[in-house]
Amino acid sequence: MKHVSGIKKTVLAASVAATMAAGLAVPSIAAAEVSGTVGVSNMCFWRGQDLTEGNAQVFGSLDYAHSTGLYAGIWGSSELGGTEYDLYAGYAGSLGDFSYDLAYVDYNYPNSGEYAGEYRDLQEVILSLGFAGFSAAGYFGVGDYGRGDDSVDNKDNYFTVGYGYDKYGITVGTWDFDAEDTNYTHVDLSYALTDELGFTVSKVVDADDLSAMEDNDDALFVVTYALSF
Repeated sequence: MKHVSGIKKTVLAASVAATMAAGLAVPSIAAAEVSGTVGVSNMCFWRGQDLTEGNAQVFGSLDYAHSTGLYAGIWGSSELGGTEYDLYAGYAGSLGDFSYDLAYVDYNYPNSGEYAGEYRDLQEVILSLGFAGFSAAGYFGVGDYGRGDDSVDNKDNYFTVGYGYDKYGITVGTWDFDAEDTNYTHVDLSYALTDELGFTVSKVVDADDLSAMEDNDDALFVVTYALSF
């Protein structure tokens, strides 16, 4: 989801998807679709933070979707002089105005310097629901931060609620970290000028005393341009 939301990240509100579960029948080509994106942003914006410290980000994704609602893909980007790639898989569908999406995302930071050392690799299960423009999502930490002997349990969760109308959107996101007094909440206002060009203004509106965002009073202005193919 940093697709989009991140998840997919440019979401997911997320983002989404890795490999399909073993044992499923191979889908027919006619019922499947392969798509992708490539884009650039003035920063790597993720959950109220600028992960590239004011530097631009280049990103891209490759996605597979089946008519049954199953999907899978990979999302990658430049980040703090290094790289990130996310593998995701999920199932999405709708019933009238009601939509749902359940995904598993594996975030990987193979050579992103201090950022990789701080956050390390991690995994999340994401459940998102939507109805008539309103949305809500939970990003539940599973597995470990990092891999191997230095890994620790991932017990951090993140939640969002939002509303979108036409080209406008508002999202409120809040962290529920396992460590006490480290949570923060941010509000994002977004506008899609075209299908390719979008703008977001984000502001941390509340932070616990021990949060890294406690003294962060500056709003972030995010510009993203992405092409789909």
